[in-house]
Amino acid sequence: MKKGSIFSAVLLAAMLAGGVSACGGSGNTVTLWVGSESTDFYKDVATEFAKEYAEAGGKSYKIKVVGVDTGSTGGQMTSDASACGDIVVTAHDNVGKIVEKGKALAFTDEALINQIKADNSEEFQSVCQVAVGANKTKYFFASPFISQALFLYYNKQYVTADQAKTFEGLAQAGAQAGGKKGFTIVGTDGFNYSFNLLARKASDNSTTLRLYEDFDVDNCYAQGDDEVASLQWAKRVFNESTGGLLPSDSGWAVEVKNGNALSVIGGAWHYKAFSAAIGESNVGITKIPTYTLTSADVSGTTMSPNTVMQGGSFADCKVMLINAAKGEKKLDFEQKLIAKLCSKDVQVQSFVKCNNVPAFNGALEALEEYNTAHPGEINALSLELAKAQNQMFSYSIPQPFVTGKLNTRYYQKQAPDIYKNFIAGTIEDSARQVLYKMQYIWQKGAEPEEIPGSLPADID
Repeated sequence: MKKGSIFSAVLLAAMLAGGVSACGGSGNTVTLWVGSESTDFYKDVATEFAKEYAEAGGKSYKIKVVGVDTGSTGGQMTSDASACGDIVVTAHDNVGKIVEKGKALAFTDEALINQIKADNSEEFQSVCQVAVGANKTKYFFASPFISQALFLYYNKQYVTADQAKTFEGLAQAGAQAGGKKGFTIVGTDGFNYSFNLLARKASDNSTTLRLYEDFDVDNCYAQGDDEVASLQWAKRVFNESTGGLLPSDSGWAVEVKNGNALSVIGGAWHYKAFSAAIGESNVGITKIPTYTLTSADVSGTTMSPNTVMQGGSFADCKVMLINAAKGEKKLDFEQKLIAKLCSKDVQVQSFVKCNNVPAFNGALEALEEYNTAHPGEINALSLELAKAQNQMFSYSIPQPFVTGKLNTRYYQKQAPDIYKNFIAGTIEDSARQVLYKMQYIWQKGAEPEEIPGSLPADID
């Protein structure tokens, strides 16, 4: 299909969905919504690119950069895209919802599309594509430029680098510190429990978990013996005096500051809060630890005691997309600007200036090469953060919630609460029953009316 016909088909679909104004966006100003921590950096890069674009014979554009909370832009785009920027940064799992509402334009610039394909993993490419139209043809609607995953921050005053490798080591550190909790987590939602839900056998990196594979609502499975044993491990550890600490009303940062928890499973966006709580010189960073299953953990399963499990994570990307509500008149410039802002060189500079970990393949090697060539420009802890996050990509999957249905069923249909309540010991269900309920909610959108007497069980 020709470039023009692709755009026309997708634009028509967006207009029918009520997402595009026929009059287009505002004049020669392009508004770029980025994370508030990065506004100055992207303003400089975008302004310089606009100048080069005009000097090469293109239209002259003014750049307006607005710092926003990128965690909320997905909701803003679906509710009132006309009030948002021309180019918007959001988490990849919002892309499908935004496209469904007709609020994003498909990319048609071959250079941009080829750059996305050349620079990014298949997983990151897949979450930036959405199937549209009667033929369900896939188009790119977004470009990755920042990556994120969970890892471990620890307090070096109490925890050694060796202890930080295992949850058992964290518990040992807690005991040595006078009965403190070895670790805590930053939230009780489905994202922050991924360290346990997405854990896998360390010996072969295997897991029985399936979570909307191929973005199919029915392609889920949470009832494997490894999942049962891992959930039973979590319940045991969160109820031990030096094990895990569920988030309190005071918040995880206060618990860390007061020494009640010696480490926290978090992401790059928690760095400032963690370092402020204990002092930057005391910050240690590494991948999520392993844990060893006990005989109690594997009870009722075929798993063997002493099986070592590697904590997991969702490995996600933030993306840039084009707001369909602003029309198509600036599409050529917007796509070329996105190509520039998402290029490898700019991603590296974004890390140097703003601690935004790049999304492209080979990013860690590129950062290390830059660090060697430009000693002192990269904060040593920032590089450790990038390394820890990069290590977690081997034990991670991108969030597969590329449609509103999948996102809602995973996050907002009781499953995270069921999981939390089991760990906290406030419900009497067995681990198998909990996992059956969770899978049922993922697939059906509601709790089952009854639980089969024999588990695991198929969900039709």
